Amino acid sequence: MIYHPKNMPLMTACLLITVLLLLVGTVSAAGAPTAAFSSTPINGTVPLTVNFTDTSTGSPTGWSWFFGDETYTQPWTQQNAHSGWSERFSHSSVVMPDGSIVLMGGYSNESRAILNDTWRSIDNGATWTLMNASSGWPARAGLSSVAMPDGSIVLMGGGNESTYMNDTWRSTDDGATWTLMNANSGWSGRFYHSSVAMPDGSIVLAGGRDESGNLTNDTWRSTDDGKTWTLMNPNSGWSERDCQTAVAMPDGSIVLMGGWDDTTPLNDVWRSTDNGRTWTLVNASSGWSARYSHSSVVMPDGSIVLMGGLNDTALLNDLWRSTDKGETWAQVQNAGWSGRFHHTSVAMPDGSIVLMGGLDDSTIRNDTWRLQPAGSSQQSPSHTYTTVGIYSATLQAFNAAGFSSTQKVSAIVSPMQPVPPSVTAPRDLNNDGLYEDIDGNGVLNFNDVVLFFNQMDWIADNEPVRAFDFNRNGRIDFDDVVIVFNAL
Repeated sequence: MIYHPKNMPLMTACLLITVLLLLVGTVSAAGAPTAAFSSTPINGTVPLTVNFTDTSTGSPTGWSWFFGDETYTQPWTQQNAHSGWSERFSHSSVVMPDGSIVLMGGYSNESRAILNDTWRSIDNGATWTLMNASSGWPARAGLSSVAMPDGSIVLMGGGNESTYMNDTWRSTDDGATWTLMNANSGWSGRFYHSSVAMPDGSIVLAGGRDESGNLTNDTWRSTDDGKTWTLMNPNSGWSERDCQTAVAMPDGSIVLMGGWDDTTPLNDVWRSTDNGRTWTLVNASSGWSARYSHSSVVMPDGSIVLMGGLNDTALLNDLWRSTDKGETWAQVQNAGWSGRFHHTSVAMPDGSIVLMGGLDDSTIRNDTWRLQPAGSSQQSPSHTYTTVGIYSATLQAFNAAGFSSTQKVSAIVSPMQPVPPSVTAPRDLNNDGLYEDIDGNGVLNFNDVVLFFNQMDWIADNEPVRAFDFNRNGRIDFDDVVIVFNAL
């Protein structure tokens, strides 16, 4: 059975997904490392091998590198088929500065109950510990939460079968205990809204369905961990909706995506550069099918990954990625987990994505899945660029206190030169990093062998040796020519 929010009870309506923002080049928590690196060479012809050196300060214990040519096509790994917490959807989850995940509330399959428990994982979702079976705040679904740079969690709104809430709660001990910050936060009681933690430490809350059952498109902001709230815009420009997702970008902008407008699912993308005061339409029809109750995260490399959800007819397990703040999108894969909505996902310090729970048609899930798209976890790796282009690399460095990231242009990869007297540059016909088509005509033949033999010295002086070093001895010699000949 496929459910739409307009004809569903609160418990089975949309999920709010929240995401922890990480500001490129800044530290996410006291004691966290400050990411920095150098790279050499920066310029060269394809294939270009660049050596990266970690120069981070603050004693990092782990590194996540994105070299700018990641595909995000790796398979997902199931961390746990039954994660300890009861099957649920419309819950909320955040990743903490220390890399642990905290999961809260939602709607459960057990006794058809709405929950107020808090769970924590310190191993990317493989195992979970119950932090509090009854966390102090009233049981709710459709809540939102954000992890703050100081390691606290702020939880906002949500609802049960009878009440839509506008309270704000805070935990400073990974969800073990909670303090009421504001019983009546200014914004109307609501659920299935979105909220993000900003680089400046403020929180921005937007949209959702209010206590009268009406959709909203207002935006609110708190600069004191949810104690007080300021209305930024009562009518933010995007259509009234719930079930949308929002992420805070490294540059301090907010990107809001999709949702449900009581008539149809949406696939528009909006962006604010002033903490939600004004909004600009980035893309009215973003390529991915219109949907709601999906999840989205912003990655260390500054890209947005959008996952799953529900469109008019089907549950989805597709992944879409934007590298330009939501302006354009490309599908990168269909995931190994079943199509679902009402799930949550978080971006981890090690560059991976962890996805939790949700509703798979009539089956409520408590599984945990993980995707690792990062290019390397070594401290000081090397990377070979095989395609012409300008690449920006990102390093995210982390330790038990927190994480930070930095990004800069690391490689300008130029095309090869034609080998005289050819007019076309050499080609790698089988994508193994070796350029056997010396004359660049698209086929391997005896002319390539002759040209290689006659121009060995010129190639050694003018082309990247690695691309023609078929015997991998670090130089170009007659044995390389023989290998090309034998490949005919």
